Amino acid sequence: MSKIETPLTVILIFACLSLFTYSIVDGHSKRIAKAESERALAEKIINDEKRAAEIAARSLDITIVHDNDPDTYMRSVVLSAAASFDNESDSMEFYWKQFSGNNVADINETRKNAVLNFDAQSGNYGFELTVTDNYGASCTDTVWVNVSPEPNSCPVVVIK
Repeated sequence: MSKIETPLTVILIFACLSLFTYSIVDGHSKRIAKAESERALAEKIINDEKRAAEIAARSLDITIVHDNDPDTYMRSVVLSAAASFDNESDSMEFYWKQFSGNNVADINETRKNAVLNFDAQSGNYGFELTVTDNYGASCTDTVWVNVSPEPNSCPVVVIK
């Protein structure tokens, strides 16, 4: 070998080793990034499933006792989802839907309001609330409202 070939050979060997090492490191980095992405997706799925189970466990049953006034037969009901929140602080839209009971006026529409007010006669009413963020992610919860009838019993008849 000549004096020139030896340094060129060393440089060429060093360049090949560098490329080979970069290829191994780059491939390893990509595998790590892919594994981290898959782990994050799995955690998101688990968290979504936990959240759905928590929501199902939170479904409410509310009983509203009447006011003992024979001149009234309606009760004012207020349902509030104001404590709802989005983990990413996105804006939210509320969609109330009644699925059971005597129809309550004008609630089957999209509302940006978290509070639903209505007057109800005695009976059972079922409502569903879907909250959607501005990215389209949504969760739904239900509530049953039982408005008790006016308490009334027969007068006691006493004959002497």
